[in-house]
This record gives sequence, structure tokens and C-alpha cells, in this order.
Amino acid sequence: MYMGHERMLFLGFSGMLLALVVFTSIEYDSVYGISIKIESPVNNQQVPVGELTITGTSSDNSSAQCQVYVDWNNLKPYQLATPTGSNGTTDFSTWSYTYSSKYHLIQTGLNDLTSKITCLVPPGGPTVTKWYSVNVTGSTSPSQSPNPSPNQSSNVQLPLPTANDNTSTSGDQTTSPSAETLTDTTATSNSDKLTLDLSVEHNPISAGDRQTVTLTASDPATGDALDRVFLRLTIKDPSGNIIKDYTDNDGSLSPSFRLSEDITGSFSVLASASQAGIETTKSLSFVVK
Repeated sequence: MYMGHERMLFLGFSGMLLALVVFTSIEYDSVYGISIKIESPVNNQQVPVGELTITGTSSDNSSAQCQVYVDWNNLKPYQLATPTGSNGTTDFSTWSYTYSSKYHLIQTGLNDLTSKITCLVPPGGPTVTKWYSVNVTGSTSPSQSPNPSPNQSSNVQLPLPTANDNTSTSGDQTTSPSAETLTDTTATSNSDKLTLDLSVEHNPISAGDRQTVTLTASDPATGDALDRVFLRLTIKDPSGNIIKDYTDNDGSLSPSFRLSEDITGSFSVLASASQAGIETTKSLSFVVK
């Protein structure tokens, strides 16, 4: 009886400690709000293949301890951006980054460009992370015409994936025009070595309903599903906020999730697969009414 009572006291204390940690995390997020945004290029813009310089802004200031990173199509590790703020080499209030052969060039077709801000909450507090993404289309056409779309992204670790502090990026929510057909874009590189099958169960779908996304990697020669392939699925709302992020290593993913009742418009799905140094990407969109 005594040992049982002692165990109950321990469990009760553990529960109180967990609640305190969760409450503290929520309080930090609300008091130390952070933001990140890619200003150029804009979402859905057509850009030249090869090198590309992007620019952006963030909530970093002289008293904050923040850094800004970027990636391409979820390819890790993240790359440190260049601070261009007026307060010197640690001021990421404005920033830039050039995609080059040192990390990855812009390729023909879909390119997912994600920025991430990570800040240390003083004194000695947790790190808080937020993301913002845009999709651009790489083209070899001599004339590049921007095709801005209302979709832009951000995420405070919802997290997404990310910081498990779970905030999701910010971005003004916009309802996308009436696109009722799936937009399907596959990277041309490596598609002959690794085939991706990507689909959604419902399109269009009503807000608040459950959606299922299915991704399978297969051998393009035989059509057989492949094992030991790293897969990643990222789902973004019309503002570009990452609402879901899934990974797996067995060559197949089929997550099911419930959509928010408050957001409508065109949601995007970005899929990537990598095996033995070969990477293939594919994307589509579905409409929430």
C-alpha cells in the first residue's frame, strides 16, 4: 500500500511537471512571436534553372538571438542564409541566399524553397522555430514570366515537422481560385530510375473532412514497389503553411488526416523519394471547399 501511494505521488508530480512544460512552451510562443518570409521569388513563379538568389525578411532584431536557414526540396542539411540587416553580420531582419552548385541548383520543374528561423528564447529558454516556403517552377525558356499565386507559406512548429515546439509558419490566408483539377508535376531528373505514384482520395473535398494521401515508390522498369526508400510527404494550406509532414523508409506512405473547418482553397502536396543518392520529387494539389 505504501509503495502504491508513493508511485501515485510520483505519477502526479510527473503530470504536473509535464503540464508546466507545455504551458511554458505555449507562453513562450505567444510572448516571443517570431516570423519568417520569402519576399522574392513569389509562390508559383517561373524562374531560370541554375543559380537563383532569394531574399526575405524575419522578426530578428538587435536583442533577439535568431538565425535563418534555407533548404531545397527538403534536402538536408539546412543552409545558413546571409544576414543583410542594417545591424551587421548577425542581423537576419533581412536576408538572402543563392542556390548554387555548392548546395543545389534550381532544376527544371518543381522546386520547393523553404526558409526557417530559429530563435533562442532568453534567458536559457527553449529554441522556437518557424518555416515559410514557396514553390517555383524552373524553366529553360529564355523569357521568364512571373506567375505569382496567392499561396505563400509559413509554419510555427506545428510542427511540422519541425521544432516539435510545434509552431506553424505564418502567411496571410487566401482562398485559392477554383482549381478543381489535380496539378501534377514530376521532376524530370531521375524519373527513369525511381517512379513515384502520388494521389489523394478526395478532390475536391469539404473543409473538416478526412483526407488520405498515398505515395508509393516503384521500379520504373518492372513497376514493382521498392523497399528501403526514404519518402517524405509535406502538405501545405493555401497560404503555404505546412500543416502535415510525414516520413517513412519502406517505400510507401498513406497518411490520413482531418482538415481544418476554417480553411478553404487549393492545398498542395509535395512528395520526395531518395535511394542510393537518387532523388525524385512529385507534387499535386487538391481543393478544399
